[in-house]
Amino acid sequence: MTLRSSRQPVPRQGSAGVCVAAVGARTPIGLRAPDAAAAFRAGVARIIEHPTMKDLAGEPFMVAMDPTLGAMARGDRMLALARSALTEVLDSFTAAPPREVLVYLGLPEVGASFSETQARSLCDQLTQAFSGRADLGVVPVTEGNAAGLIAMQRAVEGVERGQSQFAIVAGVDSWIDPDLLEGLDEAGRLMSEANSWGFPPGEAGGAVLVCRPGVAQTFKLPNLGQVSSLGVATEEASMHAEAICTGEGLSHALRSAIMAAGGPVTKQYCDLDGERYREHELSYAILRVPRDGFVNPSDFVTPVPSWGNVGAATAPLLTILPLLAHARGFSPGLWPMIWCGSENGKRGAMVLHLPT
Repeated sequence: MTLRSSRQPVPRQGSAGVCVAAVGARTPIGLRAPDAAAAFRAGVARIIEHPTMKDLAGEPFMVAMDPTLGAMARGDRMLALARSALTEVLDSFTAAPPREVLVYLGLPEVGASFSETQARSLCDQLTQAFSGRADLGVVPVTEGNAAGLIAMQRAVEGVERGQSQFAIVAGVDSWIDPDLLEGLDEAGRLMSEANSWGFPPGEAGGAVLVCRPGVAQTFKLPNLGQVSSLGVATEEASMHAEAICTGEGLSHALRSAIMAAGGPVTKQYCDLDGERYREHELSYAILRVPRDGFVNPSDFVTPVPSWGNVGAATAPLLTILPLLAHARGFSPGLWPMIWCGSENGKRGAMVLHLPT
């Protein structure tokens, strides 16, 4: 397998490959990965009125909420979502899972609404929650929507170098918080009848287990699909910058992943959420990428209308969708791509190779 990263992609030869052997998800449209993937394929959407909070126009916020979490605070919601997704992954082992498992946990970007202290606290709580079952080394990756692909790059490199047999790439986020919702509303970023360029805030947790195919076979786990290539880049004209974004960062990530993949991309899974910035970025970026890298460059889907913008949980959940669709016979082709972008400018893309 060949890995591509940032500005200087470096080919790596002789890799036996890294595959996804188990998945877990907790979303507003499904409390387990198979349920969420099936609901998405069926067109199920759960964008509902917030039970108590109203926007500046006096209308209820339109959100995608986990129906089981009630009025829990954001940190508690994120802990519950992450625990659920990680439990589903560990339950995939028919025998006892390895005692030591490294977890790269995608989290919101550090800023006014999320701190490094909160990130470390959540990682420590997860380590403690699973202490009787496995020694999870939980590493925070505070990069927002693109965090999962940055985490995937680190996990793949660790597995290929023999640092661990398994690694879990996870992500968790929740916009269901009074201060967050009010701030987004004041900034004009939320979807409503008066704002067609806003996004529906959501919450979710997702996780995928990666290892070498031979290790998966030894532990009697399936090879759901192989990580063919990865591309990570930074967009200098990020969402809150004064400069105009012309899609250079996203196009670099897409191009890097395409150039290192074993075939043209058959379908794209992305995190477009309705905001004008993201729409314009894609329209520029797609023009910079060789057309022969795609079977159809306009063939992409986004689950945001189904489960909302799920922030740092985005990349693991996007990864699950083509893997489980293919396993159930609804194949997106053998070379699906996942791509997403963070507010801070991080962009990531990954091409999977699905088994024939």
